[in-house]
Amino acid sequence: MTRATKSQDRLARFRREWPSVVTWADVRAEDPGVFRSARNGALLLIPAVAATLLAGSLAMETPWAIALPEWIDWSRGLVMVIVLFLAIVLWIWGLILLSLPGDVRRGLAIKGFAEQRDLFYSQYGRAPDRIGVLLAEGRGRTPSRPPRLVNADPVNPSLFRAKFALWQGGRTTIPSLQIAIAAYSGTDADPKGPRNTFRYMELALPRRLPHIMIDARGNGSLRTMLPGTQKLSLEGDFDRYFSVYVPAKYERDALELLTPDVMVCLIDHGRQWDIEIVDDRLVVASRRWARSSDRAEYTAMLYFSELIGAELGYQAKTYTDPRAQKPRSQVAEAGRRLRLRSAAWFTAAFFGIIALLLAYPHVLGWFLDR
Repeated sequence: MTRATKSQDRLARFRREWPSVVTWADVRAEDPGVFRSARNGALLLIPAVAATLLAGSLAMETPWAIALPEWIDWSRGLVMVIVLFLAIVLWIWGLILLSLPGDVRRGLAIKGFAEQRDLFYSQYGRAPDRIGVLLAEGRGRTPSRPPRLVNADPVNPSLFRAKFALWQGGRTTIPSLQIAIAAYSGTDADPKGPRNTFRYMELALPRRLPHIMIDARGNGSLRTMLPGTQKLSLEGDFDRYFSVYVPAKYERDALELLTPDVMVCLIDHGRQWDIEIVDDRLVVASRRWARSSDRAEYTAMLYFSELIGAELGYQAKTYTDPRAQKPRSQVAEAGRRLRLRSAAWFTAAFFGIIALLLAYPHVLGWFLDR
């Protein structure tokens, strides 16, 4: 049996272990109150529809024209805003309540697979560390992080919630593996990552490594976030599937870590995902986070964690950074983080375009009047 056949067989085994059916009776047994919540959500949609129709009638006289009494007609705009806000709140609240049975059903499927694989499941997992590009660390000097204990205060509070988490590891330490849905919970003032919602896998590595971003060409581009001067070309067909970014003067280190076996593993099993090596973590991000892709993505990521953990883990154990004070365990400051593209250029370009659009009629008029 060839290596490729063994891989296909193991992945197929994972997918056979995924629960084929989760019934509504199973949902009721797990959480008897969830259907009452869904019923209340359905009832909330009735006033939501009414408020929406009222807001439309006040704003655009559609579907009906509503004449307000003279004593209140002066505040038509204010009434319209209040009614529209009420409609939005009712729609959101009602739809959230309606989705609860589906969320429980989704969680039961993931939990069933976790039990088959001797893993843990929780609807809300440990929030991922705020490190690297994918998890929106932002700019600035990278601080040293505390020991990997669950109750240790993070240096940078996470900007993502982890939902529907499948994880492995002790209950007092940070999971060595977690697969979950990352949902952005930061504010407008906080740094942003490439996506606000995505499925991710976070895998512990034997030691800290230089920051390497492996951008899948078929999963969107990170060119707007990372300067092209940090781009590294690799041998073979690898550049057809990925764009690799490494810190300046760490190109040889990246080649030492991304051996031919590692690259084959990435192409064969991870070419649809963005993959980031940062500190002692490997982070994998997928755009496919909807419920319909759970079976395919959870099983594929779990299997990928086994393969890349073995291939890259071996290279990590033997890696040394001669620039660091402790070459066998540390990475020098220059290799810890990639440089992010400055937002000043985008801001300047945006205002430049606005200025050009505003000035164009005046410039054209001046030219025609000459």
